[in-house]
Amino acid sequence: MKTPAALALCLSLLAGLIACDKDDNMGTLIVNVRDNAKVEELNIYTEGGSLIYTNTEYLYQNDPRLSIPLTPGTYQMQLMYGFNRCSFQIRAGHTTTVYYAYGSINGEVTYD
Repeated sequence: MKTPAALALCLSLLAGLIACDKDDNMGTLIVNVRDNAKVEELNIYTEGGSLIYTNTEYLYQNDPRLSIPLTPGTYQMQLMYGFNRCSFQIRAGHTTTVYYAYGSINGEVTYD
């Protein structure tokens, strides 16, 4: 009788572990560049200036929105060429949006 009970307990613990969302410690960055605004490259840097992310592919697609999972912290984003660096924060379980309007060189940061 102990074996089926132990097996049931192990299976329920395993199911609980599988059901846990591993992304609870992550936040999401949404980058939205209106009309792709002549962006050739997107770089994300840590607060200390280390490059952690580069993207050149999404910028030429029809949908100028890009979703990037990041660990909580303070970051800077640089769109090449002709845009100012934009600082933003990522919070666990939340979304940060950076929007570049047509004709603007500064990103507008909003938090949920």
